[in-house]
Amino acid sequence: MVALVVVVVVVVVVLTALVVLRRRYVVARVWGHSMSPTFHDGERVVATRRRVYRAGDVIVFRPRSTSSDVAWRIKRIVAVAGDPVPAWLETGHRVVPAGRVVVVGDNTGHSEDSRQLGYIDLASVAGAVPHRPAPEGS
Repeated sequence: MVALVVVVVVVVVVLTALVVLRRRYVVARVWGHSMSPTFHDGERVVATRRRVYRAGDVIVFRPRSTSSDVAWRIKRIVAVAGDPVPAWLETGHRVVPAGRVVVVGDNTGHSEDSRQLGYIDLASVAGAVPHRPAPEGS
């Protein structure tokens, strides 16, 4: 009887830990070359959920709608709410609206990002990948 109680307690603790970890971390796979040379096609990254994101952060997010079947996207934030809208993003706004960010791939020639997707809602952001600086010339 004691052994059964121990097994049940261990199972409950493990399941609780898995739920907590799943709420805090997301594992995503890099698809394509839009983030080269920082991240490579097929590489797996772990993103940590945050409350605040800054320009320069690499985020994992799920876009509203895209031409691709890739569920998660990995891009670098270039502007956050209150920042001036980059000149190349024609939105009619002067500053990035609250709850939104502007993202680009490090390899802009091979990236579907805010130039095509527009603003990214923070509600669709799963988390930020541990800091990796942008490559030279980005």
